[in-house]
Amino acid sequence: MMRRVFAVLLLAIFPLAAAPKKTTATAKGENEDLILTATIYIDPQEIQQLVGSDLEGHFFVADVRVEPKYGKEVAVDPDDFVLRTDKNGEHTQPYVASQVAGKNVMTVALPKPSAPKTGFGIGMGGIDMGSGSSSEPDASKVTVKISTDEKDNPLEKSLDQKMLPKKKTEQPVSGLLYFPMEKQRMKDLELRYGGTENRITLRFK
Repeated sequence: MMRRVFAVLLLAIFPLAAAPKKTTATAKGENEDLILTATIYIDPQEIQQLVGSDLEGHFFVADVRVEPKYGKEVAVDPDDFVLRTDKNGEHTQPYVASQVAGKNVMTVALPKPSAPKTGFGIGMGGIDMGSGSSSEPDASKVTVKISTDEKDNPLEKSLDQKMLPKKKTEQPVSGLLYFPMEKQRMKDLELRYGGTENRITLRFK
């Protein structure tokens, strides 16, 4: 009896180790026209192995395969895909290679917040108690700079070659999709393909 009590106490003190976070998952679905298989990668290190860059941790990558049924011709278009998360309702279509690793780089510089005033003084309008100006930056003074790197970007070329092509086909076609999303759990993700009438919805668990 004492041994059982001791064992229960040990389980209470030393809980089982949490399962490792799932960073890759595959799902499959179909409609009357095609079969869709997708593998999602959300870990930057695994994305690095897949495309040669971790994409600075700002993107998830989906490796998708579209397989037409019964020899039908289907129109494949990356813009028909949407990745959504249950966490906050965020959803996005895939980016093209030039948006992920293009030549144009945009830098946004916010002005430094002004220091709050302290003390008080006497002016024309009476006594100024020095409640101070807001510490928030003035949005009207935001500086945006766009620089262009004229050199060819090998990463952009590689991403473009690996991307799911936009085409009409009767044969299976595969490729990658790059979704601007980060810091999500696999179980919260949902990949949607197609319109309302023939939509395929994939969940990753």
